[in-house]
Amino acid sequence: MDFYQFVEGPLLWIAFLVFIIGSLLRAAMFLVVSTKKDKIIYQHFSWKYAFTSIINWLLPFNKSVAKNPVFSILGYIFHICLVVVPIWLAGHISLWEESRFEWSWTPIPDELADWMTLIFLAIALLFLLRRIFSADIRLISGCADYLLLIITALPFLSGYFLTHGTLDSVGFLGDNMTLIHMLSGELMLILIPFTKLSHFILFFFSRGASGVEFGRRGYSI
Repeated sequence: MDFYQFVEGPLLWIAFLVFIIGSLLRAAMFLVVSTKKDKIIYQHFSWKYAFTSIINWLLPFNKSVAKNPVFSILGYIFHICLVVVPIWLAGHISLWEESRFEWSWTPIPDELADWMTLIFLAIALLFLLRRIFSADIRLISGCADYLLLIITALPFLSGYFLTHGTLDSVGFLGDNMTLIHMLSGELMLILIPFTKLSHFILFFFSRGASGVEFGRRGYSI
């Protein structure tokens, strides 16, 4: 088995397992810690308050959007593209169809995937520049924040180059773009449970808990 076969096979499944098991463990750890430190939330737990808070923050109708509408809306678009493109890209679905699972679902049009990818990359670049040049954002940003943003964008950038053959004539990059795309995607999956990227699942728990806490006091959030 050469390196390419390892990346395409065992490493891919290792990345998926780390992502799934790690995310479940992070969620379990959150629940264990919160039951010890925030007992009052569970004593007054309400699905109504929890779901209301989660839905309000999943949709662009909360107070945060009103305070900073431009970057809030860009954040929503960023996250929609981040989820939709990898899952509903025709090329990725075909890999699941050819796998042992033989799963299949309807893909989004390739042209839409291209546009969503370019929009995602443009917003990622804007967020990166904002972290560099905005004093307020730079103050609360560490090296990990910059690296995570780059790592998140790299699978999209390499995927776009790969599907369009943009760098096919550029020596090393052209010859190894598929490998770069797979490695960057697998790296992101592996890092999710151990970094701030874990907010993709912890958001629902923390936002639900905040909704219960504020809801029982008569405040909306």
